[in-house]
Amino acid sequence: MAEIEVKPTASSKAANFLEKNKKGLVTVLVAAVVILVAYIIFVSVSSSFNAKNLQKIDEISYALTNGSAGLSDDELAGRRTKALEDLASFVKNSGVSGVRANLLAADIAYQAGNKEDAVAYWKAAAKAGKKAYTAPIAYFNIASAYEDLDKLDDAAANYKLAADNKDFVMRSHAAFNYGRVLEAQGKYAEAVEAYTKLNDELPDDTFAKLAKTRIIQLKLEGKAE
Repeated sequence: MAEIEVKPTASSKAANFLEKNKKGLVTVLVAAVVILVAYIIFVSVSSSFNAKNLQKIDEISYALTNGSAGLSDDELAGRRTKALEDLASFVKNSGVSGVRANLLAADIAYQAGNKEDAVAYWKAAAKAGKKAYTAPIAYFNIASAYEDLDKLDDAAANYKLAADNKDFVMRSHAAFNYGRVLEAQGKYAEAVEAYTKLNDELPDDTFAKLAKTRIIQLKLEGKAE
């Protein structure tokens, strides 16, 4: 769950740069070569840094879960506490290691029943990887936790964030939940609007069909026109 979108290679970025800046290329060729070399070194060091961080995070995850099936509640709690302490230096990172660390920390907090802490970690994961496929997953989880906490305005807002991402594999589920939470708040007109949008965009989807039934039911009950 911690993977994020593949970034363009250094060579492809360099090619794009050269293609877009043909004018005046001769006069800045030496500087461009120096910049390119520096960029390649930076990418190499950055990749190595991320790889080391990810390895350490995976080691924390392994220490948390290895042989955990037979542990007592107190022993599991001790492992969770230790894991969160070890993750403290990674959850502040941006990029892939920050995403991975915060997703793991959120899972630990949620499993321990600390839903507010889990929300904070999921928010950090979404921020660390705004364009990653993990961002809508984080929004969906945030919404679910907020719903458990009876914070329906926040739940609806985050389900909508997840639903608005067209690449999210659970987009229809998020869109239906958005409408469902609006309905639970008595915002029937807005719920119908959300259900209708889902049904229009993904008419063959299971959740879209459920949305259609909710529209019919709300109209039968006189809660919507």
